[in-house]
Amino acid sequence: MQNKSNLKSLLLGATLGAILVLSIAAATPTPSSPYGRFQLAFDQNYLFKIDTTTGQVWRSFPGNPSAQFMSAIIGPNVSAGATQ
Repeated sequence: MQNKSNLKSLLLGATLGAILVLSIAAATPTPSSPYGRFQLAFDQNYLFKIDTTTGQVWRSFPGNPSAQFMSAIIGPNVSAGATQ
């Protein structure tokens, strides 16, 4: 018996495989993405900045936040000024 490849089936399989690979790659979150990493929470007495990647929390007062609290955090080293 000869096995004959059906060109239509090969193309359909390759297309479905490529779609599967691309959809898995698109659904996988990138760990270094800065979007959504920092969250703000507040109550009547305190203002909190939370690093959702490391779990570090910065605390300040809502009426007069400190300069350290308001400063931008750049890079993976964000240990300065953290209170746990």
